[in-house]
Amino acid sequence: MIGNPDHYQFTVDESEAGTRVDVYLARHLTDSSRAQVQRAAAAGALRVNGAPAKVGYKIREGDAVDLQLVRPEDPGVPKAEAISLDIVYEDDAIVVVNKPAGMVVHPAVGHWSGTLVNALLGRGAVDGSFGPTQRPGIVHRLDKDTSGLLIVARTELAHRRLAEQLRNRTLKRSYWAVSWGHFRSEITVFEGAIGRSVTDRKRMAVSASGRSAKSTARVLERFDLADLIEVTLDSGRTHQIRVHLSHAGHPVVADTLYAGGEPHVKGVDAHLRLLGRRMIETIGRTALHARTLALIHPLTEEALSFSADPPRDFLGLVDLCRDPGRADQAHLVRSAR
Repeated sequence: MIGNPDHYQFTVDESEAGTRVDVYLARHLTDSSRAQVQRAAAAGALRVNGAPAKVGYKIREGDAVDLQLVRPEDPGVPKAEAISLDIVYEDDAIVVVNKPAGMVVHPAVGHWSGTLVNALLGRGAVDGSFGPTQRPGIVHRLDKDTSGLLIVARTELAHRRLAEQLRNRTLKRSYWAVSWGHFRSEITVFEGAIGRSVTDRKRMAVSASGRSAKSTARVLERFDLADLIEVTLDSGRTHQIRVHLSHAGHPVVADTLYAGGEPHVKGVDAHLRLLGRRMIETIGRTALHARTLALIHPLTEEALSFSADPPRDFLGLVDLCRDPGRADQAHLVRSAR
């Protein structure tokens, strides 16, 4: 430890050579956890011999290990914020929201404000009296770049019963996605178990040691470079649709985390690469939208179903895929104005 109590430097001796650097540091930092070391590495604050290092790096004798621990601020109780929301349905027990792409669902490191939870507190849709401090009322989540329907509980009883529906797989969700390539069959079932990637902790992966996961994709429309598909979830693992589609060789368009970005376009036929790049530019985010939601009301036991049309950016991508030439003409007209 030097100067700053969160700054550490070590020199590796022969006896510990070959150990993962995060394991090595966890052994030597009695007041810090391996998770804190991993968080520091993700922030670029772990260096070996002066260069940024990943947690899986195996240290060698004589390596100079430098670590600056990243201690996230304590945000306390989320603040109520005046942020407009597209409310699809609301009563005393539940709220169904059509979340815009770009909005984080609940506060976390790097996103302490501007989230869906801040907005819900701002309009009095939840009061923060039950559930985890940073996730009051949240039953399930959508990724930041995914648009669409999400249900929130307003009471502890509603939350408990909706969570039970999620576990029992009676809370039904389907998504629309534009995915690269073409499926051989009109309906494809994916059942690969999903767990944390061993090479990149930000990613999930199909893994024999993961948790069971099932997704069913149905082709709605075929384009030159991609398919418009509807994906129904039978389980709800982190990044499930994105992982299953990428694993099958059909990543979601513009999904940079799961091989759906610019590198994918380099592999398509040369005369279609410009179209591929324009597809990514048009959507500007993962082409995934939570289209429908079906559940049993947690108090009245009434069967409810909701749907939300995709937003303008998603529909713009579909229009481009349907008629690239016409989309080119429209682009030229807009540019001339």
